[in-house]
Amino acid sequence: MAFVFKQDGITVTVQTRDHRPPHVHVDSSNSSVKVDISSDLPKLMPVSKKKRVKITAAFERKALEMVADNLEACREAWRKYYGSL
Repeated sequence: MAFVFKQDGITVTVQTRDHRPPHVHVDSSNSSVKVDISSDLPKLMPVSKKKRVKITAAFERKALEMVADNLEACREAWRKYYGSL
């Protein structure tokens, strides 16, 4: 796992052995989402049915806002391990 940034107790990372589309993992102590960074605007990826994590609309909004504000840093972290978007 590669650390991208942390803000307000929420950590954004890129998994070093992961799958496409290009995305980051956004985690807090009680929520976790994946955010697709392949287009101009970040978007939430579907949540795995196996995951039993409570995700609130407020956390989803915060995750999207954080990634949008730091989109280039997220993309640079992805490119470091996978080359291109």
